Amino acid sequence: VNPPYNNWLLFSAMIETFLLSIDEECDMYRIHSAIRKIEEWYVGDGWYSDGTHFAFDYYNSYVVQPMYVEVLEVLVTKKVRLANKNHGNMESNLKTAVKRMQRFGVILERFISPEASFPAFGRSITYRMGAFQPLALLALKGELPESLREGQVRNALTSVMKRMFSAGEI
Repeated sequence: VNPPYNNWLLFSAMIETFLLSIDEECDMYRIHSAIRKIEEWYVGDGWYSDGTHFAFDYYNSYVVQPMYVEVLEVLVTKKVRLANKNHGNMESNLKTAVKRMQRFGVILERFISPEASFPAFGRSITYRMGAFQPLALLALKGELPESLREGQVRNALTSVMKRMFSAGEI
């Protein structure tokens, strides 16, 4: 099955990267295609578009940021080098992707109000528990930017979850 040119490319790349991580045969073309497209779709300030047109939504949280970084981490671990001169250096790509996710994490953290609410915008807001996945992933990996302290992020995310669960929103 050929995925459309949007975040679905990363689902294919994740599957193929998993196969690579366990030393099974994988389709490097699917991985390379996803990397190439995601890099093309970077629009700045930590945001990627989901395909050729930018939509202000949480798909950077649900799919793009975490999956892209995790694909690159496996490629670095496996010492894979792609033929494309612009995207062949996985260590450099990973550092750039983490910096972008850090910037995006700062923006996400600022979305959380003192009352632990956050703006509902874009499509698929029903996935709202995943809206802050990049922040949690950065904290888990010890990659939070200097401007965000671990306790600050932990408190913000805990407060958001408590608000959602106590209000019967889920």
